[in-house]
Amino acid sequence: MKREISEEIKPVKVKWVTTRGLLALVLPIAGLVIAYLLNDIVLLDYVHVMSGLLWTGIDIFMGFVLSYTLKSLDPKEKADIARSLTPTMLFLMPSIATVAITSGYLLSTDIGAFSLSSPLIISAVIIVAILTIQGFGIFLPNEVRVVLELNKDKPNYGKIGKLMMINFMFSGVQGVLQLLLIFVMAHLAI
Repeated sequence: MKREISEEIKPVKVKWVTTRGLLALVLPIAGLVIAYLLNDIVLLDYVHVMSGLLWTGIDIFMGFVLSYTLKSLDPKEKADIARSLTPTMLFLMPSIATVAITSGYLLSTDIGAFSLSSPLIISAVIIVAILTIQGFGIFLPNEVRVVLELNKDKPNYGKIGKLMMINFMFSGVQGVLQLLLIFVMAHLAI
């Protein structure tokens, strides 16, 4: 049974900051800070692997699973999903991406593997640069646009759906780039 949403019902406003969003922002950063302050390379490696795993897994899920589900939904249903998903993703993805990149850099310098003369390091830096540009240049602005649109008195559901689909498409691209990055890192480790 398909749920009908009346045009006259005023949309629920989206909170920019939620407890879940704050936890998604703070916990990965706290893990990185603690590992760094304790000068614990095993803990730093754990933080790097877990944040990278979350980042890659979420992008692959969004890009290759959720995007196909959303294609079949009408714009209002997409907006309902955005209303639930966006306040957390707005903080989670930048946090885990930044922590994965920072902890990876710290690990590579700690073990003496970071050298801009290494083709593997250069490859990793290029991939990370592309991921960062996409994340902070496409994803984050689109997430902000979605929240702003959802908080309008008469949201443009078509615009929300298009912005979400752009982000999900780029999530797939990011997932593939992250798998390539993991391949490069695996070769650095041997």
